[in-house]
Amino acid sequence: MLLKWMMSPRGLALDRWLVRHTGHSLLNRLFARQAGFPPQPALLLIATGRRSGQPRAVALPCRSHGDGWLLAGSMGGAPVDPHWIRNLRAHPTARVFVRRRPHQVRARFLSGSEYQREWQQLCAAIPTYAQYQALAAPHRDIPLVVLEPVA
Repeated sequence: MLLKWMMSPRGLALDRWLVRHTGHSLLNRLFARQAGFPPQPALLLIATGRRSGQPRAVALPCRSHGDGWLLAGSMGGAPVDPHWIRNLRAHPTARVFVRRRPHQVRARFLSGSEYQREWQQLCAAIPTYAQYQALAAPHRDIPLVVLEPVA
């Protein structure tokens, strides 16, 4: 019941607020508990909409990657990339809040051997991503994005 509400527009707005102001995502914790893995850290990504040009905010689970953060555009195994992936492809510069601190970042999409290495590590830590890829496989590979801080 709570998970269903958290997926509503009001629930997603609450989750964005929580990540921005506390550094924690309730939605991330609910999904992690349901799937049986520990919750991942979360960040709030504010990217420019590819068509509107307006700021678009989304709370996302992330993993540390050097000085930046690794994101997986899984969308639960849906046949299309999430909007935030399409926005970052069109406008790779963005802003994130991690642990309540703002950072300017630039998106770098992984490919080749770097993608394979990071994907294997991600699936070893959180096997649910392999299930998402199995669902998405006929249509797409789940993109991996590194958000690197901009000086």
